[in-house]
Amino acid sequence: MHISLSSLEKENFKESIIHKMDARVKLILTLLIIFYITAYNSIFAILLVEIYLIFLIVLSKLSLIYTFKRIALILPFGGTIALFQPFIKGKTVIYYLFGIPIYQEGLTFGMLLFLKVLVSVTSIVLLSSTTPMYEIINAGRKLGLPKIMAMLLGLMVRYLFVMYDVLENTIKAQKSRGFNRKNLSYKKILHIFGYTVGNLFLRSYEQGEKTYLAMLSRCYSNGSDLFPYKKKIGVEDLTMMLVTVIVLVLANFCFN
Repeated sequence: MHISLSSLEKENFKESIIHKMDARVKLILTLLIIFYITAYNSIFAILLVEIYLIFLIVLSKLSLIYTFKRIALILPFGGTIALFQPFIKGKTVIYYLFGIPIYQEGLTFGMLLFLKVLVSVTSIVLLSSTTPMYEIINAGRKLGLPKIMAMLLGLMVRYLFVMYDVLENTIKAQKSRGFNRKNLSYKKILHIFGYTVGNLFLRSYEQGEKTYLAMLSRCYSNGSDLFPYKKKIGVEDLTMMLVTVIVLVLANFCFN
């Protein structure tokens, strides 16, 4: 399963109601949803929030295959923990799998944990797919993110794509010279891999030095504000915020 960095940006510039929303509102709603599912332990309430997020994904005209691929790529990092809960948590045994007891309390907790991770990942993927990264950083700066953190995040996002292109060019250069790991020993593969990582590190360092000198030549200092934000929150933004709050309140009252 592979998603190129360029495809991450293509989804950001589609035209939809969600794409046109103020980045500050989307960031606040994402954090609100994550805090909500962290605080409540109702499976059905969390499922309702996930259904609402899927509705927003459809409303934003995102590619469902692309979106589900991104969710599937991130989900295992947190969702894997939920798989072990039925075997280690609880006292009521409901089944034996190859002699290993499965506990009812652990199964319920594992499902709850998995759904919480799923909703969190879905909300973050929706935010990043409908909002360019620099807008998210701008919104964070407007909401109180320190200047130095905003600057570091901005540089990281910009040069992540640059260094990814450098890595791709390095791999292409190796293949053009007949590199094929199937025909090499494990020791030789590690040697080439180490050379590639070292080369990428040196290029990253050189790029960082060039970037810093370029910033200094443009009068950069600690007081420079790299992320001015002048966009105003509109009626559509407030409406979407109200709808989201209503969904969360209904989920709370109906299933708690």
